[in-house]
Amino acid sequence: MNSTFGGLNTVIRGLAAQQAGLDTVGHNVSNANTTGYSRQTVNLVTTTPDTLYSNNGTMQKGSGVNVQSITRIRDFLIDKQMWEGISTLNAGKSKQDSLSKVETVLNDTSDTGVQSVLNDFWDSWQTLATSASDDGTRMAVREQGVTLANAIQTAADQLTDMVSDINETITTKVKSINQLTSEISSLNKQIFAVEAGGTDNANDLRDRRDALVDDLSGMVDVRVTEDSSGRYIIQSASTTLVSATDYTELKTVSSKDADYGYNLVNVADAQTGQVIKFTNGELSSMIDMRDNASTGIKSYLNNLSTMSQFLLTEFNEVHKAGYGTDNSTGNNFFGDASTDYSDATATASYTKADWIDRLAVNQALFTTDGLAKIAAKTSANAIAVTQSNTSGGAASITSATGNYTNGDTATSVKVNLTVAAGVVTKISYSTSTDGGKTWGTATDIAGAGPYTMTINGITVDLDVAASASNQTGDQYNFTLSKGNVASGDNAVNLSKRLKNDTSALLGNKSLDGYYSTVVTALGVQSQNAQRLTANQQTLVNQTTNWRASVSGVSTDEELTNMIRFQKGYSSAARVLTAMDEMLDKLINGTGTVGR
Repeated sequence: MNSTFGGLNTVIRGLAAQQAGLDTVGHNVSNANTTGYSRQTVNLVTTTPDTLYSNNGTMQKGSGVNVQSITRIRDFLIDKQMWEGISTLNAGKSKQDSLSKVETVLNDTSDTGVQSVLNDFWDSWQTLATSASDDGTRMAVREQGVTLANAIQTAADQLTDMVSDINETITTKVKSINQLTSEISSLNKQIFAVEAGGTDNANDLRDRRDALVDDLSGMVDVRVTEDSSGRYIIQSASTTLVSATDYTELKTVSSKDADYGYNLVNVADAQTGQVIKFTNGELSSMIDMRDNASTGIKSYLNNLSTMSQFLLTEFNEVHKAGYGTDNSTGNNFFGDASTDYSDATATASYTKADWIDRLAVNQALFTTDGLAKIAAKTSANAIAVTQSNTSGGAASITSATGNYTNGDTATSVKVNLTVAAGVVTKISYSTSTDGGKTWGTATDIAGAGPYTMTINGITVDLDVAASASNQTGDQYNFTLSKGNVASGDNAVNLSKRLKNDTSALLGNKSLDGYYSTVVTALGVQSQNAQRLTANQQTLVNQTTNWRASVSGVSTDEELTNMIRFQKGYSSAARVLTAMDEMLDKLINGTGTVGR
């Protein structure tokens, strides 16, 4: 026979189950905006039925409901995809940020960028080619050289500062990683203790642990597995950061860069000292941007070093081959006065940083007569002369006097000879004014030199040596420029060395072309980083939405559950009321007949 009071237990279990459901709904709604929270659900199961015995045999009567468990809704596969996506996203963001800073350092869109300074330096040599004796123009060349050297060295210093910033960030990140792995290990122990009996679920502790793994995955690559006891084992690179019972503490180790001498901070196992090479995440990206000699900060330092080496060697060689207005030659434009930078023996000990550090305008050009040492001409003569017949008599301008009247525009002069038996008998000339169309009347000079002509206010004495190889129609060419006492032909050579002439040192490019390639490559690299980061952000957003659709709290759904559990609780209470009335009648009303 069924127990008289058995139904009370059934209803009480029902009330408790509905109360647990309502409490869980309240917990979900309260944490609807809590980062990392996973929606929880009450799992209800029927209790073991009671066995009733009757004339017809036994029967199974339901005895109510029990709360089997309260579990969180979570998909571990989605979490793994999220952790991988966060690692890649943060690596991309870090790279994008670093490249943006490099673009700011090179600052090629402004008047202070290296490209702009290079153009100004080239322009100053172009101007000197037509105003070779003007001290103001010579000073402009010198000062533009100072500006170029300063621009390259400032850019190098700023890139080196970026390396220092990355080192400091790595140190900070390592401390954060140790804090995260320590807390994850602690949570592993707490979760194990709560779930040791096999019936309880440490839902909120698990949410906290997953949130910490989210943070950790942004800094390094993580591979997460869960053992049979619910503890996370987290590996990164070749190291187990978190084991089932402990965690690996990391530390930073320092070394010196062989090329530039700055400090390099890397991550290592605190116990073994083994350097860890992360493959993804923010740390991996920062270290790669710092050290990569092809695409990182060091590659741009190498570019500046190569440019400095070019200026100290090949550009200097052209300058050393020329002559100043004081007819001095062999003078460096960049570097110190006594060093032959093209001598491999003399520069064998130079590091890449040394080339940048030594890039400065020769101090000899700042002395009282220093401007005169700027080698704008190719010969010791005041005005250089070239000739069409290289076997003919050599020509030179022995005197050039007067005031130049053609403004800042240089005058090219062609001299034509009439020769009899190797002796010059007549001379005529044409200027660039008419492009060689009009020739002056041939002057009978009967072989006696020098030959005097007045061109644009300048009286020029031209001497042609007698030679049996002289021929009628031989031409001699020279240029008169502002200042009139110096040729600018070597200034033309120097400007060509910057803008046009290629160099094996610069990858068979001109200096201008080399730097343009560097800037273009930087721009493409930065755009690719932005594009890849944007694409990865989209993927992470999709995974986040996917995770939210599984684990997130929907207030509409929770309100529906609230009404469901509320109705269940109310209904159980009504049953309890009915049973109370029945028992009251039974207890207080039975056996009163005949009293």
